[in-house]
Amino acid sequence: MKKLKVDFEDIAMIMDNQDRFTTQYYLDIQRGEVVAIPEEVMSALDEGDSFEGFPAWELELVSKAREIYEGSERYREIPIRPGYEGYNLMVEFAEGVTDRRIQRELSIALDGKGAFRRFKNVLRDYPEVEKKWFTFKAERDKEAVKDWLESIGIEPVFSRPESET
Repeated sequence: MKKLKVDFEDIAMIMDNQDRFTTQYYLDIQRGEVVAIPEEVMSALDEGDSFEGFPAWELELVSKAREIYEGSERYREIPIRPGYEGYNLMVEFAEGVTDRRIQRELSIALDGKGAFRRFKNVLRDYPEVEKKWFTFKAERDKEAVKDWLESIGIEPVFSRPESET
């Protein structure tokens, strides 16, 4: 397995991003960097359009986008984690809360449409529990990123020290 230094928080945040209509995200498996390619750049490549009129920052991405478009093994698309995994994570956390009143509030918040927002609203009322949630989620995010990287033959060397996670 190839060792690669990566920023797990950046990759985890991208994996949680359900809205990929305007930008696609790739991991450069040679450098460990995330590459964000706007949809209009990929569309221009696909349709053989000119890049005239594109802003300078998008023009800088054309060579990478072309490599990706042509199927380069150097770039791997960062997958989207299904929404239900985030929901299941919240349920798991709520079930582990030892204060029965807070656990009940979280369980009620998780029932029905708008659960993500309500869950976060309840946590805001309990800063210590919210802090535990962020720690719990960061640990699970790291596991998800590690699992994905290993599935593509990468042994991650996380770029942030353990004490910061």
